[in-house]
Amino acid sequence: MKGIGQLNFTNKDIVKLSESGNVYMTKSKNGQEIIKDFMKDNGYDYIEQMGSGYFFKSSTGKSVVVHKYYSHYYSLWSITENVENEENSLTKGLRDCLPKSDIASHEKCNELLKQITDYNSCVEAGFSIMKSNPPQCATPDSRIFVQTY
Repeated sequence: MKGIGQLNFTNKDIVKLSESGNVYMTKSKNGQEIIKDFMKDNGYDYIEQMGSGYFFKSSTGKSVVVHKYYSHYYSLWSITENVENEENSLTKGLRDCLPKSDIASHEKCNELLKQITDYNSCVEAGFSIMKSNPPQCATPDSRIFVQTY
């Protein structure tokens, strides 16, 4: 309710919902343009959209912004930032072992996949965000992680 009040009674187009998280609220009308402008103001260039995920890049890394309708009139935007410019060791290890079919690679992949324990780590490992409400991320070992706000 605080976010709705700020959007309606101030001249803000976007409001942060909590100090600890990266969840923002906009009005649904023009929300996509508002989040693109917000990310651009923070040094990120828009790359593409896949379902409810919007992908951005900057000189310091990549960012995924996931959209969810709060109601017909308001939208929630969750920003996951990967400030590393190079792939993290988990992503690189999975990229190396997943296409291989030998036993050693299979065991290595299983150990690496155990490190994925939530939605954010699934996204950061490079797995796809499913177009669902709420957004979900699936791993090759059939685990599904749901984004929580």
